[in-house]
Amino acid sequence: MPAYNARPFVEEAIRSVLTQDYPNIELVVIDDGSSDGTPELAEQYGHRVKVLRQQNAGPAAARNRGIAAASGEFIAFLDADDVWLPGKVALQVQYLQDHPDVGVVFGAFVRWHCQPDGTFSAPLSASNTTCKEFSLVAEHSGWVYTALLFDNVIHIITAMIRRTVVEEVGNMNESLSTGEDYEFWLRVSQQFRADKLARTLAYYRMHAASITQVPRKENNEYKVLLQAIAAYGLKGPDGVAASKSSLRSRLFDLCFSHGYFHIRNGDPKVAQEAFSAALKYSPLKPKVWVYWLFAAVKCTQAERGTRP
Repeated sequence: MPAYNARPFVEEAIRSVLTQDYPNIELVVIDDGSSDGTPELAEQYGHRVKVLRQQNAGPAAARNRGIAAASGEFIAFLDADDVWLPGKVALQVQYLQDHPDVGVVFGAFVRWHCQPDGTFSAPLSASNTTCKEFSLVAEHSGWVYTALLFDNVIHIITAMIRRTVVEEVGNMNESLSTGEDYEFWLRVSQQFRADKLARTLAYYRMHAASITQVPRKENNEYKVLLQAIAAYGLKGPDGVAASKSSLRSRLFDLCFSHGYFHIRNGDPKVAQEAFSAALKYSPLKPKVWVYWLFAAVKCTQAERGTRP
């Protein structure tokens, strides 16, 4: 559990782990340089939670340190502002034990939105995690490389992996401030099968402080995808190839959405660069040219405003 300034949420996340019905759970919380008392709250749980502290180095470094500190055969991930649903761990352990050819098992999640006053109501329970009959989401199960080219279908807070997966493919890329899990799953999908259970396993908290809500210059998902295509091509280990035209649309969407995010909340120069990249994949869309011109005007205004 990587944690950075997660004091309002970390106790709920910890409880969702410690109340699982699986008897043999080791919880490692890696405090990534918090200044709000997050590690002190985690330490109140005594021997039930191993708390490690480090200077702020990002989620990839925190996850890697947690993996190194863990002693279990299976490894699962939970961010400090999210929660697991009851029965998640036992269900996934059983699945991996029953399917030795599978390296990763994951499931669905629900976006957990705050109330108008900023608080979160208690998440609904999901009794489907207690059922031991496994039903899979076929299009996201097996050799999932091709599916990953179009979406990061493995949401990390729902995933459980074998330790041997990390030993084989290596740690998460610490040079990435975001998208480290996407890059990891793309590597994993070259060597291991991954199955998606047709169950809701976690709640993903939506709030303004979430790392995905902060404008960043780097379009890491786009960067990671380009690197994967260059390294592995369009075809997965199962021989299934992605459509080139569909992939162009995917690359366009990643560039355009990055530009749109920045034109609303971030840097107009970054937005203009992102719209320029989008035009490489779809140069005849008038909407993109309009946004590109709008970003250019905002860049000019910003430059004039900074002149002495």
